[in-house]
Amino acid sequence: MAAFGPLGRIKQASCILLTPRFRTSRHVVGLLVPEGAVEPKLVVKMPRVPGDSSGLVREAAVLRALHEAWPDISKTVPRIVAFEEGDRAVLVETALAGRPLTPAMLRREPARYLDAVVAWIIGLSATRRNDIERGWYERMLERPLNDVAESFPLPVDDVDLVKRTLELVEPLREAEIPAVFEHGDVSHPNLIWTGENHVGVVDWELAEEHGLPLHDLAYFLTYATFALRRPTGTTAQVAAFHDAFFARGGWARARVEAYARDLALDRKLLTPL
Repeated sequence: MAAFGPLGRIKQASCILLTPRFRTSRHVVGLLVPEGAVEPKLVVKMPRVPGDSSGLVREAAVLRALHEAWPDISKTVPRIVAFEEGDRAVLVETALAGRPLTPAMLRREPARYLDAVVAWIIGLSATRRNDIERGWYERMLERPLNDVAESFPLPVDDVDLVKRTLELVEPLREAEIPAVFEHGDVSHPNLIWTGENHVGVVDWELAEEHGLPLHDLAYFLTYATFALRRPTGTTAQVAAFHDAFFARGGWARARVEAYARDLALDRKLLTPL
């Protein structure tokens, strides 16, 4: 197979097709590996269902904006090589060299990997902070939460959780919050360890160019909490989350506070965020 790369023509390449094993995955992924190489040079993404290209449109738009705002990020996120929209959309981007940052790796050297990912998230959030768009509260919080409560036959306890969540985030409605780049799924298998204490992040189909601060960090720290403690069952998960985020000296709490300092976030907004 002949292919074109960002640095010129790749004379011959093997193509490896990957279909993620979870049903909610929207894309089929192809890895282009140049002849004689052991790592892919390009990644090709296509919708699993014809016409379902909104995720690829979002990924392409956010990555282009991110590279423009943060030129030094090129080693940690893919770069768009080509994008063709339509019912059979195709997105071609550069591959990140490295290995997946797995839960097992986190458990072996937690401080090393946690600090690297947290530093990357802080850098992403600090890259470009704009005034958040009008109507963001309804679009990103109120409407999705109400849709969950109204669209599914949820147990009463779950409906009460949605109501309680809306009460907790209400202070954000009129708050002055900067809009930040948000990846939306900072966890395995989207984390790539590129070496020299650096991490890369792939799969930007859920990203927001004007997202909420702290979301990526809280998401990653929750994933890391469960990876480190490996709790089984809801009770154990809640206990692990509490110890990490709310107990005195909690390791996740300290990193949330560091994030807030670096981004000059009002501490009163940390809980609703």
